[in-house]
Amino acid sequence: MSWREPSLGGLPSTSELSCAPERAILAALDASLVLAIRALKAEHPSLDAPDESSAEPLLLLAGSILASAASLHELIVGYEDLTWRMTYLGASPFYPPRVPLARAGAADDDIPF
Repeated sequence: MSWREPSLGGLPSTSELSCAPERAILAALDASLVLAIRALKAEHPSLDAPDESSAEPLLLLAGSILASAASLHELIVGYEDLTWRMTYLGASPFYPPRVPLARAGAADDDIPF
């Protein structure tokens, strides 16, 4: 099993922070998670293709950190999405999720048509 690095979304705008200021630290935490994953993969290249027979304590802990970081990243993305929907779509958590340009794979802010 290989570990997929989460994609880092865009940073919240000033207006987004005025509605949900906690998103500032969550964006910083999310960026830190991506950097932690990169650092662990740089130190332990075998994390991309772990060998079941290898039971190095550091490798096992690094794998656990990667799994926890991936879970925390998904929670942050969910929180970001829900605050966006509640702020911009009439305070209902039941609207379909948005797909920010940074996550949709767009390279810039151009309108994709």
